[in-house]
Amino acid sequence: MNFIEINDRVEVITRFASHGDPAYMIMPVKMRWGKKEIAFTELGLRHPTTKGQRMVHVFDMSDGANDYRLEFDAEMLTWKLVTIIEGES
Repeated sequence: MNFIEINDRVEVITRFASHGDPAYMIMPVKMRWGKKEIAFTELGLRHPTTKGQRMVHVFDMSDGANDYRLEFDAEMLTWKLVTIIEGES
């Protein structure tokens, strides 16, 4: 397994639910990073945290092959790809 630190802003398509479990009401569906488009198949973990004065929501997602850590900055309304953990090929 390779752990790759990225820390790049990315484009994310997100699903917002109108009801249900609050942990699943917002969910990244797809991400564009450079010229790559990655469709997520499962959520590993979601938790809010703070970075300084800002609220940040951390999402650990998977596309079935690799794992991705995304951060959504609730003040700046931006997404960042923090890390990729490459699965075994």
